[in-house]
Amino acid sequence: MKIKNLKFAYLICPQNYTDTVSRAKCDIGTFTVLSRLTGWCEGRYYCTETGFRDTNGKFWLATSFDIRNFPDDTIEEAVKRIKASANACIKE
Repeated sequence: MKIKNLKFAYLICPQNYTDTVSRAKCDIGTFTVLSRLTGWCEGRYYCTETGFRDTNGKFWLATSFDIRNFPDDTIEEAVKRIKASANACIKE
């Protein structure tokens, strides 16, 4: 399966109506993509972060990164890409 085949559920965060989160589950874990107003993120006012939590509860978070920009990655390739890009949080 590839990233483009995942069905990302999309939610506008009710606290401020500017942040959005998308989530997709697969056999080995859950992908999340958060776009949030930060005031500054690499010259932009919005920051996009991608997280992956595996079925054992391990978690990786990469800022300034959207896994959906790699639609032809397999699930395994996407997880490797997120792990290599994790710069905000790693919980193993």
